[in-house]
Amino acid sequence: MPYKKFYTLLFIVNFLFLGNILAQNRDLDTLYKVKLTPFLRQIIDLKDLDAIINISIDNQIIPTQGTIFTPNAQEIIKENNHFYLMIQQTGFVFELSDYHDSVAVFRRLDRTVNINYNIGSLNFLYQNQLYSYGGYGFWRANGHLRKFNYTDMEWDIIPMNDEIITFGMHWLSKKEGKIYVPFQKTMNAGLIEENEFDKERANESFYLDLNLKKWIKLGTMHSKTVKLVNQGGAANFLPVTNGIMHVVDDQVIYFDFVHNKIYKCIKADFNQTFVRKIAMTNCFEYKGFIYIFNSANQSFSKVVFDIQNFEELKFPIWGRDKAYDKFIIWAIILILMIIATTTFFNRRFKNKVQKNQLKILKTKSISQAFIGVEASLLKLLLQAADQNIKVEIHQINHVLGIKDKNVGLQKKVRSDVINTINEKYQLLNNSPHPLILSVRKEDDKRFLEYFIAPSEIKNIQKIIDKS
Repeated sequence: MPYKKFYTLLFIVNFLFLGNILAQNRDLDTLYKVKLTPFLRQIIDLKDLDAIINISIDNQIIPTQGTIFTPNAQEIIKENNHFYLMIQQTGFVFELSDYHDSVAVFRRLDRTVNINYNIGSLNFLYQNQLYSYGGYGFWRANGHLRKFNYTDMEWDIIPMNDEIITFGMHWLSKKEGKIYVPFQKTMNAGLIEENEFDKERANESFYLDLNLKKWIKLGTMHSKTVKLVNQGGAANFLPVTNGIMHVVDDQVIYFDFVHNKIYKCIKADFNQTFVRKIAMTNCFEYKGFIYIFNSANQSFSKVVFDIQNFEELKFPIWGRDKAYDKFIIWAIILILMIIATTTFFNRRFKNKVQKNQLKILKTKSISQAFIGVEASLLKLLLQAADQNIKVEIHQINHVLGIKDKNVGLQKKVRSDVINTINEKYQLLNNSPHPLILSVRKEDDKRFLEYFIAPSEIKNIQKIIDKS
């Protein structure tokens, strides 16, 4: 008899335990009629409200007690007349289908099978289409964009040009049609060490063009901004006008993504309010006010969100794209090395040519060094030097045989011959000093007169005497 009682008790215990397990694993219903709380009523009454509202556990709308979804947070996605409620980490979508008196009716839309693949995802409405971006699940983070298929009642993946992974710091601008992601935080439990490629891309800033379905790079997150965000710890952000609010230590930081600026709040009571509200649940921004719901007294309070209460920090969210700096530096170094090498060899070659020319010239007589019109011009200038006078242009033209040519040609020939004589002379004497000089005529400054430099007369005369 005691054995029969024991087995009977064991059967009852197992039955109760199995019933509890089955209850814990049951799915959510497709229709819920819930109490129209002051929280719900206020959100519904704001007809033009456009917000994503995270709900605290004690304020949840869909009753999940007794299911595996009990610990899952819930969020409201409201855009004008569209009112959705989502169970986080699941992809479950409920729509507010009706409300009256003290009852709100939520009807489930999706037929989602896979859950826990989108932990911490950004769920939002854009152009009357429900989307879900990013999240963590199955041991890794992802940067996928999913769209709810109203025909199949399932989530579809949208192929894109890149996979940019967010860890919570992101902001949706419906006006611009963009999702801003200032830096990434990849998590992959299947790897012992973080991938080097992921480390390089961690601080790169992007935005997703929701119309083109394309990621576009903004730059690199400023190092001081990275430090500021890491200092803030938990990734709890509140979407507001032009960006997000984030609590860092005992201060509210406002990231303005539209203007790429960062502000810190200088209003003590505002800071203290959100330090106590660090989870950023049950609150949203609407027309210059932040609405905060108090679950204890079931009422909303409003706090003014005014940029005048914030002080701009001296650094931006992101700056110039530095990803290609190392390639640019190496390219510059390579170009400088090519220029330096080319210059070095050109100089060596030129010096070698000059030395060879000097050797040749020094072994030649005056008749070999200065030939033809060059020798004739030198004789004319030396004769003028003996008489302490200068040679005029028409005399040079006559010696060079160009007196009947046009003025332009005369000028070019004179210049070429004189420059050639000076270069040969400098090579012969290994000296920087030119042989033939010119000055303006005293009585007519429009014209030049030519002469042999007085300091060089003896040198040229020696060369001539050796010939």
